[in-house]
Amino acid sequence: MARLFVTGGVRIEGPDGVAVDGDLPGNQGRVALVALAVERRALSRDELADIIWDDDPPAQWVGALNALISKLRGLLTSIGLDGKSSLVSEGGAHRLVVPDVWIDLEEGYRTLDRAEGAYRHDDLAAATGPATVASGILRRPILPGVDSRWVDDANRRREDASYRAFITLARVWLARGDAQLAATVAESAIAVDPYRELAYRLLVEAELQRGDHAAAQRHLERCRRILHDELGVGLSADTLALGERFERSDGHG
Repeated sequence: MARLFVTGGVRIEGPDGVAVDGDLPGNQGRVALVALAVERRALSRDELADIIWDDDPPAQWVGALNALISKLRGLLTSIGLDGKSSLVSEGGAHRLVVPDVWIDLEEGYRTLDRAEGAYRHDDLAAATGPATVASGILRRPILPGVDSRWVDDANRRREDASYRAFITLARVWLARGDAQLAATVAESAIAVDPYRELAYRLLVEAELQRGDHAAAQRHLERCRRILHDELGVGLSADTLALGERFERSDGHG
């Protein structure tokens, strides 16, 4: 089985060797390979050119694209994959066709779906492993340092999934009674998106489970301040209700 890593740096493992970022033909080659792997469909020459050059291709872009595809085929061949069969060009389109290839980003999305499904069915044991795998994969950026609209869009989808993975894992640890791990994972979710309240609520729940009411209060105020100062909005009804429940349990209501 071939393995392709597109998060945290590109790495392709074939039967005869490994290719990494530095082996690919520059950022354009990295974007082309990752786009073909992530999209998992045939991309027309025009579509692939728009992805690689952000709607601003060179004057001789058809020749440049053909040269790029040829270099990628040579790279795939060098690690034991048939370049022409693995990177197919027909009908004015290109497609990555590697049988049984394992792609880390796909695994992240797959295990996230599995974890969320298991959690919805209250199967904490079945949710823990997949949520851990998903959060580990999805926290890593796609093509870091590459300035590209397609890469930005792909990373936005990945970040949303990363947030969901951390939320699921925090919920699992909270339900299993490990407040310390739940708090750590909730903080990771906040680092992904500090403007969504759910992670703050899970963090407050974890601190309450640990009996640290002062920390719970600090996190509520932190959420309130960030939303007010940076978005100009107040807390949602769910977060306000949690605050009121906390105050009652603390003997203030």
